Amino acid sequence: MDQPMKHRPHVGKKVRTVRLSLGQVTEEVIVIGQQLIVNAQSIAPEGTAYFTLHVSGHVTTSVVDEEPSGGPSSTFSPYTVVYVGVTKPSLKRNDQSVKILFNKGDGAVLDEASLMLTSIELTVDVDADRDGIVEWNNPKKDTWVYGRGGHGAILLVNNDSDMPTEGKPAPDNADDVINGPLDLEDMSPIVIRSRGPGSLPDGYVIRLYVSKAASYQIGIFRLSKGTDVTESPRIIGPNTPSAVLQFPGSDGEIELAAEGLMYPDVWFDGLIEVHMSLNKGTTPIFDDKVVLRTAPWIMTPNTLAPLEVYVCRMSNDNNEIMLKQLADIVEAAGAELTICEPVENRGDRWMQDEIELGYSEAPLKGAVPVVLDSPRDRGLEEFPKKTLLGPDFGHVTRYPRSGDGVNSLDSFGNLEVSPPVTVGGVEFPMGKIIVGSALPSCADGRRMAVVVRDFLTSQKIQPMIELYSDWLNVGHVDEFMTFVPASNEKGFRLLLASPCMCYTLLKQLSSAGNGDVKMFEGKTRGNGESAETTVAGILADKQLCEYNTTIQGYIDWNRDVLKKELGLSECDVIDIPQLFEPDTYGPKPTPSAKPRPAGALFPDMVNMIVLGSHLGIPKPFGPVLNGECAFEKYVNSKLKPLGLKCSYVDDWDSYHLLSGEVHCGSNTRRRPFDVKWWNVSM
Repeated sequence: MDQPMKHRPHVGKKVRTVRLSLGQVTEEVIVIGQQLIVNAQSIAPEGTAYFTLHVSGHVTTSVVDEEPSGGPSSTFSPYTVVYVGVTKPSLKRNDQSVKILFNKGDGAVLDEASLMLTSIELTVDVDADRDGIVEWNNPKKDTWVYGRGGHGAILLVNNDSDMPTEGKPAPDNADDVINGPLDLEDMSPIVIRSRGPGSLPDGYVIRLYVSKAASYQIGIFRLSKGTDVTESPRIIGPNTPSAVLQFPGSDGEIELAAEGLMYPDVWFDGLIEVHMSLNKGTTPIFDDKVVLRTAPWIMTPNTLAPLEVYVCRMSNDNNEIMLKQLADIVEAAGAELTICEPVENRGDRWMQDEIELGYSEAPLKGAVPVVLDSPRDRGLEEFPKKTLLGPDFGHVTRYPRSGDGVNSLDSFGNLEVSPPVTVGGVEFPMGKIIVGSALPSCADGRRMAVVVRDFLTSQKIQPMIELYSDWLNVGHVDEFMTFVPASNEKGFRLLLASPCMCYTLLKQLSSAGNGDVKMFEGKTRGNGESAETTVAGILADKQLCEYNTTIQGYIDWNRDVLKKELGLSECDVIDIPQLFEPDTYGPKPTPSAKPRPAGALFPDMVNMIVLGSHLGIPKPFGPVLNGECAFEKYVNSKLKPLGLKCSYVDDWDSYHLLSGEVHCGSNTRRRPFDVKWWNVSM
């Protein structure tokens, strides 16, 4: 029958031009949701006045005059095209058709062209609504949106080791196999689904593909029912961006499993497009895609509940006192204590510096702990890979580029994260990462390696704050700051080391007639000399006072940055008494140079371990009156009203004299956030 002129149908991006020939039958495969475009005028025989269409099956047609606006109007112009669609899949090949009859003015048929159609449904699907079910052709599967009510599939970096083997340990995504059922649980499902006849005409194939760059970011395996998952081939991976698959037939499925190969970084925003095309020979005639986002690596702040504490045992019982005291605190906090023995730590006690414990999470899998391995690589170098890496415990690391070198600021005592904060009305429900650095104006100071900072900032979910820590000999932020849980509106307090508060306390003692009270009684310095002094002795040391006045200025600079970046007020900050002394090594500074780098004069109380409401604080060995250390008394007066339990750990000989404290020598795996990273508004 005659087809009236219509407006262009809503065809979106899934349109395809097909060409017919007079007197011939053209066979095509069409995917439901796709529109075929036929230019009727291009094949019309001379003398054609109009054409008629005859359709069979579940075919829809629409005739459109695409003459430019203002052009001539006719029932059959050079710009007349036919849009062909289908509404249901075929039961067998070529069971639907469109026939175009070209007519003279008197109705006689000049010639005809026929299009035989095999219609199919074909879709590539993921868990786009994050409910653990791969739904059929979710309309939002090809986009990704953060926030509650957002959508988009999630991909875990498969960097745990579900089938550890002897020898050099490696994460699961370092090979091209599925390492058993547990490994499969770490992967995201992708399903290719079809409806239609049992097979397609010869020459039609399905091609699954990603970009060349994405082939280094995602690995995709083909699963087969009744076959051991370890025999599933990896069809997409490094340097293999595409794979050819056969049409799965009527109500068929091709089940795939995808693993993440790398975390977001400066060259990779975390988004991966996976395409599926239907090819006629080598020509793509239909394309569908899904988008997945790689789950970021997430740090955990002190306010989250502790699960496991790691600490080293040194040979010759070098740190046994500290270990026993710490064990009691860990037990009281309800956490597990894991001791790294001398054969593993090889004389390296600085557990905090070697690793940072975080996690990654996906909706179906849940949270998986992942250790970030620092580039310092001393005696504990093998611990994160040989001991921590295992089933449901991932491992990731970043190393500076060749020639960049590693400095003390690359150790992870220089890497912290704040509790959740709201700043200027903007919520940061997973807090902000904090690292130490040189002053922004200093061109030649020490900084954390660019590759590590790039990795951290590329996770996006926890923005970074850079503080000034290069004034310290070791140079770590945990030497002058920490966070403790509190029942205030923000849920935490910021603790800052304070020379000013220390001098205030000492002056109060002196004014009360206690200037001769001993400090650091029975303790020695690293050179074996006695560390003992008195309150009056400290106050009489003018050089020490001047030095700490300068240090207080540095800490106050950081105080102002933290208050601004974390939205804090003075009531959110607690000053912890502490004095610093200049490093005695290296050349003497010139009068115009900055002071020598600092170290703690006595055990640095902010360098504590926070285990819920239980605090393991370095014992300061300050002035004792009436059987109580004045420094401990002050700290107790500030922290106990917050519901915190303060225990003081003797780490003078085993850590303090080596330029570290309790926090430096331990590490804590914590419970993940209740909030899901994909629900965070970005």
